[in-house]
Amino acid sequence: MKQFRTARLLLPLTLLLAGCFWGDERETRHLVGNYYLNETGPDSGAWYLHFDDENFGLADALFNCQIVEAGFNKQCIIMRATCTNPQFYIARINRANDREIARNAIQGPYTSQELQAKLQRLSGDDVLSFDATLTNPSRW
Repeated sequence: MKQFRTARLLLPLTLLLAGCFWGDERETRHLVGNYYLNETGPDSGAWYLHFDDENFGLADALFNCQIVEAGFNKQCIIMRATCTNPQFYIARINRANDREIARNAIQGPYTSQELQAKLQRLSGDDVLSFDATLTNPSRW
């Protein structure tokens, strides 16, 4: 009988401790600098752009659009998102370690034609050369 009482006391404690690890199944993919893509749940396919701020870490997304494709280099991240139409965004790389500066450096939404024109104005063809291009983040 004493073992049964002990088990009844330990079960809720075990469940409480197990709850501390829920949510750790999320995937995080480093892009460049302090920029990351973070999946909202295991195998959800919903990826959001985050900035690793020294005060808050990856606390919240820089903007509330799901990213489906991204290309990046040391100057910028080009993203195709599904929340709006037009659906292209440019995130100029923030050298400071501040989330609000990173959030304010996101430009868009643009159509495909507007994006091409904007990239040409920003820095000619240099910005179109990516260090990496990511499509379908759930398969990375």
